[in-house]
Amino acid sequence: MVSVPGVSAEDRDLIVRASRGDVEAFSQVVRDRSGFVHRVAQRIVGPDKAQDASQEVWVRVWQRIENFRGESAFSTWLYKITVNACLDARRKDQRREARELPEGPPYLPETPTSDNDPESSALNRERREEIFESLEHVREDHRAALVLRHMEGLSYDEIAEVMDVPTGTAKGWVSRGRASMLVALSEKGRPGGDGEAGGRP
Repeated sequence: MVSVPGVSAEDRDLIVRASRGDVEAFSQVVRDRSGFVHRVAQRIVGPDKAQDASQEVWVRVWQRIENFRGESAFSTWLYKITVNACLDARRKDQRREARELPEGPPYLPETPTSDNDPESSALNRERREEIFESLEHVREDHRAALVLRHMEGLSYDEIAEVMDVPTGTAKGWVSRGRASMLVALSEKGRPGGDGEAGGRP
């Protein structure tokens, strides 16, 4: 019997059934956690590529869920697959872009804002776009660690488990990712700055 820590009895039953090849149970797992996966993917690969990355995540989950033994929380296992799929997608894109002429900046959708304060809404939207653009200058693994720590709220130990590295390495990646993002933000704010920053400290 698979033990699934950190989930309700109902979710545990779904995950166990899905691990045994129950397509209906797996579909419910996807519906329950599709928002979670898409959110993480959007923060790592960007809004324009999150949908493709999310689809790849669920392909991998279906291929591997029969091997899930509940030795870690299901959310940790899902984080790991999501992060790895997103990092693979970014590396694939970078290899392709290295062979092609650079395209325009990525599409960044407007975020839900309040109609009561259009000035504040515009500033918040601009800030969010700046952060997404600055994250593009952060090395892949550092970016993932930074997202997990400061956007997903994981502890360093949890990040280490998700990314299969020592806790000290996870801390270093978060720190370097933060530094690279701040450099990119500061470069963008300088007169004549184009936002370029050393993404691989």
